[in-house]
Amino acid sequence: MKVLEIGCGQGFFSSVLSSSKDKKITGIDLSSKDIDIAKKRYPHINFLWMNAEKLKFKKDMFDEIYALDVLEHVDNLERVLSEVSRVIKKGGLFYVNIPAEKSEKWLLKLRPNYFKEIHHVRIFKNEQLDNYLKGKEFILIKKKPRGFIQHIELYYLFTSKNKANSQLSVGNWRSNWMSKFVHITLLFFDPIVLKTPLRYLPIWLITLPLGSIVNGIGNKFFPKSIYYIFKKK
Repeated sequence: MKVLEIGCGQGFFSSVLSSSKDKKITGIDLSSKDIDIAKKRYPHINFLWMNAEKLKFKKDMFDEIYALDVLEHVDNLERVLSEVSRVIKKGGLFYVNIPAEKSEKWLLKLRPNYFKEIHHVRIFKNEQLDNYLKGKEFILIKKKPRGFIQHIELYYLFTSKNKANSQLSVGNWRSNWMSKFVHITLLFFDPIVLKTPLRYLPIWLITLPLGSIVNGIGNKFFPKSIYYIFKKK
């Protein structure tokens, strides 16, 4: 099974996908710096410096494509989705995660320059993405709000007065010791913790159930993002 991750960054999620032996992973990103880091960290994965608006792959090449927190960044959404449609096989699955509309508007109130700093170029509204992909011969399989608890970390990053060691003024969880602490603490409330070395600290036996309850309630009213699975007709 051939799998493509668009916007792979420094390769963490691609490495998670590669744990399945039947999957051959390719990760692409527009940042050559991140691709260099990914290659060093996960040499068993095929990482390529590439623009999603022009995928250098053959037609019907991939069984699965992931674009997690990517589509809000791309300048030409129509072109990217056309390229995804071209390189994915009939019956292939397209996994997407995009920021929820309410969350984006709240973050903009916290930090009005947010979109410029992190290069978000759009807010997806209602069924906007669903309709885009229907025109590319995809059908919706799953749609789920998620990530409510992530707002805690984002509030800290967006309101922190600390300077960030990042090209973005917003910074990221690696920016300073406090942001690292907040990020690692919140990881214990997310199932992804079981894919990291933190799984050896059984605190998650308590925090994961609690995180599930908090997210379950919060996602009904104020999700951080919307997760989709689409299938190519």
